Amino acid sequence: MIKNIIFDLGNVVFKLKFENVINNFTQNEDEMKELKKAIFDSDEWLKLDDGAISKEDAIKIMISNLPGNLQDTCRQIMKCWTKEGLILNKQTIEFIKKVREKGYSTFILSNAPLEIPRFLEEMDVLQYFDGKIISAEERLSKPDIRIYELLLKRFNLVPEECLFIDDRSENIESAIKCGLNGYIFNYNEFDDFLEEIKKYNINI
Repeated sequence: MIKNIIFDLGNVVFKLKFENVINNFTQNEDEMKELKKAIFDSDEWLKLDDGAISKEDAIKIMISNLPGNLQDTCRQIMKCWTKEGLILNKQTIEFIKKVREKGYSTFILSNAPLEIPRFLEEMDVLQYFDGKIISAEERLSKPDIRIYELLLKRFNLVPEECLFIDDRSENIESAIKCGLNGYIFNYNEFDDFLEEIKKYNINI
């Protein structure tokens, strides 16, 4: 019996719209590709999620991989990417409200940099959750098995009583290895999601 529902943030609770951030600064296709590669597709972006690099140091490296005319744009993007690039998924929030009303506990398990916990507070999102694990705070990232084990231990959860919702298959595979149930989420197929989770007796 499922008692706890655990949510990833990116493309589950929030829709990731990094292209929106870049579009605010340039519509030139070549510049857009350069900025995306240097920022959101970079090793430094992943290291921020891991808590392995400071934001300041990450920006220095990102800038070094960009031409002079895009360096200040990079700085500006890194200042505003959360507010411009993370769009609250209203369908997911409504779902969370309903399952909480039915007595389920809800948690966050997400790969995200250190600035995200404050952003969640500013967006008043934490009211919908009983606890959170953010990778940069723990220096552990999905799909490392240890971050799932940490979640279970910290909040005293029974794996078989948990459903983990994430948009990446490798993260779901690790969750299943730890004994959790898992669902690969696509926010464009929300009705399918609601239908699929009925097998866990979750009816909304």
